Amino acid sequence: MSTSPRKLSAIPLPGLRPDSLGNYLASLGLLRLLARQWPEVRIAWKDAVLHVVGGPGSLDALLDQLVEVVANKQWTPYERGWVEKQKESTKRKSGTPLAEWQAHASEEHLELFAAHVVPRDRAHFNPLLGSGGNAGKRAFSDGWKKAVDELKKESDKSSGRARNELRSLLMGEPATWLLEKLNAASWFSDANKLYNSGQGAYREGLISPWAMALACEGLPFFAGAASRRLGSRARAVGAFPFVTQAAAPNTSGEAGRDNAEVWAPVWDRPMALPEVRALFARGRAEVRGRGAITPAAFAAAIVERGVDAGVTGFLRFSLGRTTSAKTFEPRFEGRIFLPTGAIPNQATEAVTLLASVLERVLALVERLPRDEKKGQRWRFAGLRGPIERAMIQLAASPSDPAIACSLLDAVVTALDKVDRNQGYRARKVSWEPLPVEWLPALFGVEAPPLEARMALAAVSGFPASRPFALYRFGVEWDYNRYQHPKQTPLRWVWGPGELPRILANVLTRRVLDWEKAAKDVFPHEPPARILLPATAHDVSAWLDGQVDEQLMQRWFSRLALFDWRSVPQSVAARVRGRHGGNVPVSGALAMFGLFQPLFDLRPVYPPGSRDNLLDPESGARTPAAARRVIALIRSGQSDAAAALAISRYAMAKTWLVKTNAPWFIEDPERLLASFLFTIPVRERGLLIQRWLRPQKEKGEIAYA
Repeated sequence: MSTSPRKLSAIPLPGLRPDSLGNYLASLGLLRLLARQWPEVRIAWKDAVLHVVGGPGSLDALLDQLVEVVANKQWTPYERGWVEKQKESTKRKSGTPLAEWQAHASEEHLELFAAHVVPRDRAHFNPLLGSGGNAGKRAFSDGWKKAVDELKKESDKSSGRARNELRSLLMGEPATWLLEKLNAASWFSDANKLYNSGQGAYREGLISPWAMALACEGLPFFAGAASRRLGSRARAVGAFPFVTQAAAPNTSGEAGRDNAEVWAPVWDRPMALPEVRALFARGRAEVRGRGAITPAAFAAAIVERGVDAGVTGFLRFSLGRTTSAKTFEPRFEGRIFLPTGAIPNQATEAVTLLASVLERVLALVERLPRDEKKGQRWRFAGLRGPIERAMIQLAASPSDPAIACSLLDAVVTALDKVDRNQGYRARKVSWEPLPVEWLPALFGVEAPPLEARMALAAVSGFPASRPFALYRFGVEWDYNRYQHPKQTPLRWVWGPGELPRILANVLTRRVLDWEKAAKDVFPHEPPARILLPATAHDVSAWLDGQVDEQLMQRWFSRLALFDWRSVPQSVAARVRGRHGGNVPVSGALAMFGLFQPLFDLRPVYPPGSRDNLLDPESGARTPAAARRVIALIRSGQSDAAAALAISRYAMAKTWLVKTNAPWFIEDPERLLASFLFTIPVRERGLLIQRWLRPQKEKGEIAYA
C-alpha cells in the first residue's frame, strides 16, 4: 500500500478576479458545472486568483467540459415561473400567492426561487437579484437566455470561437466576442452604459456571454437555509446568506444611494461543492445571539467569532443606484481579512479585545438616530455612517493604530451631536465604556506621544465614581453605562474655546463635586488618583505652551470613552510615560509644585523622607481651600494665592519660605489646567523641596 500523499491538479484562472461581483458569481457557477463531471473538484482563492483543484487535469479538459455543457444545453434552467404570482403578490400586498406557487413548484425550480424571494407576510426580495429577478428593465433571466442562445449558436458553427473566448475569459486575455444588453450590469460594472464615449452620448456596455451564463449558474448559492427563510420574522437581509443592509451614509448626498451590501466569502483551503453549499446555507453572522443585518454588525461578528469553514476573508460589494433609481450596480468596497487567530480554538487576547470593542460600539450605533426617508426626501442625521465605516476599516486592519483612533474620533463626533440636539437627547442614548485593556492598540509599537501622555495622566486621575466622561460629555453614570439624559447635567462643562480654559473649568467643577461628595455620598473617596502619571518634563512642556493643543484635545475626547475604574498593571506598563531625571524648574513649574498638592489628598514626601508634608489629619487640604485658590489665581491675585497656599502648608506644620518679591502668573488658565495632570510622588516631592524653609540641623552653627 502506498502512503505517499495524493497530488491534486491545480488550474489557476486569473481572468475571474474576485474584485468583480459578477466574476465571483461566475466562480461559484463554474464549480457547479465542473462538479457534474468531477464530483470531488474544489475551488479556492490564492493571492486573489481562483484555482480549480482536484478536478480536470488540465485547462483543456476544463474547457472541453464547459463546451459540452453549451452543446447539450446542460445549464441550470433560469426560468422565472413565479412572475405572474409575483405580480399578484405585489397587487395584494401579500406573500400568499408566491407561497402557494412555492408549494406546488417542481424541485428543480425551488432552489433558484429561494435565492430570489422569501414569501412571508409580503414578498421579501433578495437585494442581489432586485425585485424577484429584475432590476428596473433588466430581467436577468432574459439576459441569461440571450447569453446561452448565443453560445449555442456559436457552438453549432464548430468554429472553435466559443472555446477560445472562454479561454480568454478564464485566463484574463483580451476578448473579441462581447455582447450588449445581457441585463448583467447589476453584477458586472463593464456592462453599464458608458457615457460620453465616442460620437454618441453613450454606448452600451459589453461583456462576454460566458460571464453572464456562469454568473447565473452561481445564483442558487444565495438561497438561505429553510430555517432562515421560514421564520415568522424573515427579512431580505436576514434570509439570504451574506447579504446585509446598506451602510449608513457619510454625507447627505449618499442617503438612499445604496440598496444593500454583499459580503462574499473567499477561502484559500480548496472546498468542494457540498462544502460551499453548506457554507452558504448557514451563512449567518451573529453578534451576541442576534443576526448581523448591517455592515457594522457583520464586521463585528466576523471579528468576534471568525469562520470555522476555512474562510479567510470577505469581499465587500455595495449595490448602489447610479444611472437609474430603479437599477443598481455593484461597487467593490475592498477585502476584509479575518484577524489572525479569529478561529474559535485559536482565539487570541488581541482578537477578543477587538471583538469586545466592536460589540460595544455596535450597541451604541444601534441606539443612534437613523437617516430616514420622509416622503421623497431623506432626513440625513449623519451619526451612524462615519462610525460604521471606521468599524469596517478596523475589522480589515485590526492592528493599525490610526484606524483605531479614527473609530474613536467618529464615536466622539456622534456623541457630541447627540449632546447638542435636544431631540436626540430625548432618546436617552446610552453606551458602555470601552475596555481599558484595548488602550495599547491606539499606539501600536510606538510610545504614546506627549499629548497622549498628558491626557492619560489627567483622565485616569479622576475618581472612580466620577470619571472624566461626566465632564466631557453630557452624560450620567447609570449601572455601568453612560446615558445622555433629556436635561443637560450641570457637571458637563466641556465646550468650545481654548483648551486651557476648558480644562480649568473641568478642574473647578471637579472641586465642587469633591466638596459635595465629602458631605454626602463618598466621604472617604479621594478627589483624585494616580494611575498613569505624566512627568515633570511633560508638565513643563504644557506650561511653556510646547504642546499641540488640538491634538491633545482629541486625546482627551478619545480617552473619555474608556472604563477607568481600574487599570491593569500590564496596560500601565505599556502606556506609561518614561520617568526620567530632574528637570530644570522654571517659575511656572515651581508654582505648579506649590499649588497642585492642594487639589488632592495624595501624600507629599520630600526627597529621602517618608514624612507626609500635608498630613490629612491637619485639615490643610479641603475643597473650600482649593476653590479659594482657583478664584484668586483667576482674578490675578497671585500674591494672595501664594500666601494662602503657604498658610495651608503651615497648618500641617510644614514651613515654606517667605519672600518679599511679588508673584506674577502669566497664564492663569494654563496653570489651573495643569493641576489636573498627575505626576509621580517622587517628582512632586522634588518640586515642593524648593519651597521648604531651610532649617538648622541639631549641632549646626548659624552664621549671620
